[in-house]
Amino acid sequence: MDVKYIAPFMDSLVKVLNDFGISDVKRGKILMKESMNVDMDITSVIGIIGDIRGNIAYSLSADTARHIISAMMMGAPVPEINAIGRSAIGELSNMITGAASSQFSTTGIKANITPPSIVFGKDIYFVISSLILLLLP
Repeated sequence: MDVKYIAPFMDSLVKVLNDFGISDVKRGKILMKESMNVDMDITSVIGIIGDIRGNIAYSLSADTARHIISAMMMGAPVPEINAIGRSAIGELSNMITGAASSQFSTTGIKANITPPSIVFGKDIYFVISSLILLLLP
């Protein structure tokens, strides 16, 4: 996978989280995955169409999701991830993917996005048409 397709998502993730006051973002090693088995608590999936086609999934532990939701809600406590919290995670993924799409457009690559689909629960296996699966911790 060409880094020109990965970098806009990583850059956008850091920028959007920084906008909410979360600056301690650290990237781990990029890994190839054999399957889309998710062991996190909440996942948001967005489709991408245009010159590039595919799906991007953002998966978070409940603790990480609560921390981000709280930041998005001006520091309000988030004891549980309710419908508003799930919506916030959907909006977060929309913001990240939309910003990445804008970065692609500056290089002449058209990339439109679909609304996010939110999946809540652990040990979920996604069947999504895909050729390459990358894990960006």
